[in-house]
Amino acid sequence: MVGKTTKALNLFHAILDNGCLCDQVTFVVVINGLCKTTNADTALKLLRELQKRDLKPNVQGYSAIIDTLCKENRLQDALHLYQEMTKTQGIIPSVVTYNSLIDGLFKIGHHKGAKYVFQDMLDKGIKPDVITYTILIDALCKEKRADEAFQILDLMRQKGVKATAPTYNALIYGLCISGQREQATQFFSDIISQGFSPDVQTYNILVDALCKDGMAKEGSELLELMSETDIMPDTVTYNALIDGYCLRGQIEEAIRVYNSMLGRGLKPNVVTYNSFINGYCKAKRVDEAVLLFQDMNDIGLFPNVVTSSILIDGLCKAGRVEVAQQLFEDMQNCGQNPNIITYASLIDGLCCNGCLSEAMKLFHKMESTGLKANVVIYSIIVDNMCKAGKLNEAMELFRGLSTKDLQLDTRTYNIMINGFCNKGMLSDAESLFAEMEEKGFAPDNWTFNIIIQGFLKKNDTHKAVEFF
Repeated sequence: MVGKTTKALNLFHAILDNGCLCDQVTFVVVINGLCKTTNADTALKLLRELQKRDLKPNVQGYSAIIDTLCKENRLQDALHLYQEMTKTQGIIPSVVTYNSLIDGLFKIGHHKGAKYVFQDMLDKGIKPDVITYTILIDALCKEKRADEAFQILDLMRQKGVKATAPTYNALIYGLCISGQREQATQFFSDIISQGFSPDVQTYNILVDALCKDGMAKEGSELLELMSETDIMPDTVTYNALIDGYCLRGQIEEAIRVYNSMLGRGLKPNVVTYNSFINGYCKAKRVDEAVLLFQDMNDIGLFPNVVTSSILIDGLCKAGRVEVAQQLFEDMQNCGQNPNIITYASLIDGLCCNGCLSEAMKLFHKMESTGLKANVVIYSIIVDNMCKAGKLNEAMELFRGLSTKDLQLDTRTYNIMINGFCNKGMLSDAESLFAEMEEKGFAPDNWTFNIIIQGFLKKNDTHKAVEFF
């Protein structure tokens, strides 16, 4: 496609160089072609050439470049071009122009800007279309604001705008990620009864949600329904099911799904292998996970940072820290940068296997790369410092968390309270318990169990009873 576009552009320039006249329409056609290959800068140069020839660009030309700039996350450039189009050229933007800007702003997290542009669109009397409404619904759903998204759906219906598959898919996804899978399933049934024809993505969202809820069998039933309605499952569908079975430890069922996937002529990808490797590790079948990892290269698949992180975690949990460390080195030699999860897994593995000093070296190495430790990593280190009897260092690190813009949680407090209780420092544990409640962190069963056990070990039954 890119090669053909280059040839077309060269031919266009040759026509211009030969003195042939080109009108506005011809320029805009070429601009659109360039934008389809996400070549915003070249399209912009052509726009400037159009202006030099005293030909006025139209709304289609501007909109195409604005859309491409938004897709390239160059919102500042897109907004400048929008200002030029409206203020300098006096061109009234179309719904297409606004849709590109609203979608682009939402995708970079600039929700206030997106809402401002949407309001500007309404103020100019331009009616939102189904794409506009779907963009708004999708953004709200991704923020887990499904209730507001459904209000937009009601507004659409009032305006006579018919929802499409992407609209309904966004709403089903929003319900699923908000922990409302049952409502999503009911909504799915309702819209089908109203004549909606779901697509493969609709099913994929629901299959994935069911599998994540530990309902892989129900996910398989949905796969059968797809076949009955002549909707072909894709690799994403099968990956969701494979992952669902692997998470439940049902590796043989996952293999059955995998074979069915191959039988349909679909090829596995890195996500497929990641699920199997994770499943084998969780089932404590690490040797099989390692073999699968090695087999990936043989079929032309290259492990990504997620693959390596999963296997490092599995190796560490199996007590094979040296092998995990070697894999950690290998992934970097292959050009992969470990992420925060990779470091957390290896730091935890080193700590659990009595290598606290090595874990601290790795922790400092991580910081030197510019990665910032999260509360999970700090909790691992604090916990293992407590277990090593380094209460002062642990408490110093614990107190420093609030200065690092990290949100403490009940688990972090529990770790520190447990450290004090194990050392018999019950007054310190009690003070931290009181602080925890003052700061709005609700104690859980583990918190109470730690405190009660601490006082019972000191034969202070009266004090232990206070925490029942």
